Amino acid sequence: MAAPDQTQFWNQAAGTKTFTHPLDHARFTNAVSRDARILDFGCGQGRLCAELVELGFRNVIGVDSSAEMIRAARERCPDSGFVVNDGSQLPFAADSFDVVLLFAVLTCIPDDAEQKNLLNEFKRILRPDGLLLISDYPLQTDTRNLERYAQFAHTPGGYGSFRLAEGTLLRHHRREWFPELLAGFGIEESVERDWLTMNGNPARITQLWCRKPG
Repeated sequence: MAAPDQTQFWNQAAGTKTFTHPLDHARFTNAVSRDARILDFGCGQGRLCAELVELGFRNVIGVDSSAEMIRAARERCPDSGFVVNDGSQLPFAADSFDVVLLFAVLTCIPDDAEQKNLLNEFKRILRPDGLLLISDYPLQTDTRNLERYAQFAHTPGGYGSFRLAEGTLLRHHRREWFPELLAGFGIEESVERDWLTMNGNPARITQLWCRKPG
């Protein structure tokens, strides 16, 4: 089966989907200077960038592969800078960011190699001791998800992958995959909580607070 046009889907989703993975404001503001240079990769419509600006962070950049997402983000948060880029080669210098946010993005990248390349780019652009904060989906345990994991186990992401009705391939992750993917970082804490998907379905999410070695 041919891979769907993921970019076309996300361009359409810019006007139809709601993304809500929560940022722990209290913990983040205690851990990060207001002068920190922050990258929100997969920024979507700019929700987190807007939240950060409201919290007083002055140097926030959003990146997304979807031009329509970036258009919506610029309207929502004119005080941030935004770039269209797919993450295969980020247009930033080494050690140029203090923080990278990656919220509900790994689920949109079914392929192991593409995920590892993205994490290598983050390791390159983060300064030593920089913070990487990830929020994403582990494997779910409900019947609906188990059935579609089995149905799409042959796809690039393997077991945990599934297609939406629109044809787009997404992925939930084995919990042991996260430390494997983050081998170049130190994982300070992993927090799990109940939340919702962009389609409003109940789901368990994992949030990982990680550091690039100093």
